[in-house]
Amino acid sequence: MIEEPVLQAVGAPALGPSDTAALVGDALSRTPAAERRVLVIVPDDTRKAPVADVFAAIHAAVQGRAEQVDAMIAQGTHAPMSRAAKRAWVFGGARYLRSQVFDHAWDDPDALTPIGVVPLDDQLERFGEHRQSAALLGFTSDIRIRVNAALLKYHRLVLLTRVQPHEVAGFAGGAKQIFPGVSGPEMISLLHAIGSLRTNRGIHGVMPNPVRGLIDDMALNVPVPITTIGLVIDDDGDALRGAFVQPNGWRACVQLAAQLSAQVNIRRVHRRVRRLIAALPRRKDGSWLYPDLWTGAKGVLKTEDAVADGGELVVWAPNITSISDAHGELIRRIGYHTYAYFLSKPAAWQAANATPLALNGSALMKGEGRMVDGREHPRIDVRIATAIPPDECARMNIGYEDPAAVAQEIAAAPPNTIHDDRLVIPNAGGVLWRCRAE
Repeated sequence: MIEEPVLQAVGAPALGPSDTAALVGDALSRTPAAERRVLVIVPDDTRKAPVADVFAAIHAAVQGRAEQVDAMIAQGTHAPMSRAAKRAWVFGGARYLRSQVFDHAWDDPDALTPIGVVPLDDQLERFGEHRQSAALLGFTSDIRIRVNAALLKYHRLVLLTRVQPHEVAGFAGGAKQIFPGVSGPEMISLLHAIGSLRTNRGIHGVMPNPVRGLIDDMALNVPVPITTIGLVIDDDGDALRGAFVQPNGWRACVQLAAQLSAQVNIRRVHRRVRRLIAALPRRKDGSWLYPDLWTGAKGVLKTEDAVADGGELVVWAPNITSISDAHGELIRRIGYHTYAYFLSKPAAWQAANATPLALNGSALMKGEGRMVDGREHPRIDVRIATAIPPDECARMNIGYEDPAAVAQEIAAAPPNTIHDDRLVIPNAGGVLWRCRAE
């Protein structure tokens, strides 16, 4: 496939909806008029993005020639949104008589279709220095590339993405909407295993990297033309700072958007602190952005590098009562541990039939670590101040703090400022915090 150049608009302090609409209209005017069915693949509402505004621009750009403009939520293994929430997220207050919003059933084999193969030797090359761990994690043969079968019913896919630092892919956006957004469980596990073994701090906000390379290469197997829209959003005020649209392709769109995102979405501190509190955010309507600990792990993933060795990282989210609908039971069985522990004690998780994805979710939440004389030594002490009770936290090998006490500490501390060797970050989970020394 020959990728086309990227149309772009960058603005400070912000771009308006009309700026994005003009880019989208220009890009889609370059696609064949014979394409009658369009599927827009969008993030779920745990991501900040003006989805309804951009969907409206896409719909307007193809109105009159497209018979159907639908949307699919690239939820990966996240819990599905309610029907009302999905329609509000994608359609806003508008009514589209011939448009529907679909979920992605990642764990339903009947909803998936194969489109290619990732050979074992290719997988091992992507694992790189961690290739010796691939077999232990179950990667011992070629893997079929499976995606949601509905994708093949359309004449064009439009990937509506936010481009920002990501703990597994380096940067989110582009073809990541397909892999793992609307792909099969084996794709999701492979990508997360390769990324997680490199550690959150080793891959988060880093480009290029082997996960992003695999995502982009697998997208070559998708037999439907792809248009990519990449948005860069400033989490301080949710301003749209950049819009990048590639009429045909996905790589260049993400590469350009990631350059801007690295400036907008990464904040650096001059030194690491002994105590960090990551307070998870609410939406403007008062609801919480992250409904469970699986998504709320962003509080760790976005701030871990700002914590000194041996320091404390507290995730404050008093709304969270559960780990994950999809992976919670497995994580309860295996607990939260570093990858060093899992790789040295495979019986601890093999007996529970834990999936690579559950291992990744556990290890990313716990952070880096090492084994000394058979004992696990995490680099930092991760604690959660949630509605999950202390006895359950102890069983899962994760620290606990009282949410009410942490709330008082948050209220008394200067935000986003190192004070008394402590850093309190309100609305954590969007901006990636890094130590400037590295």
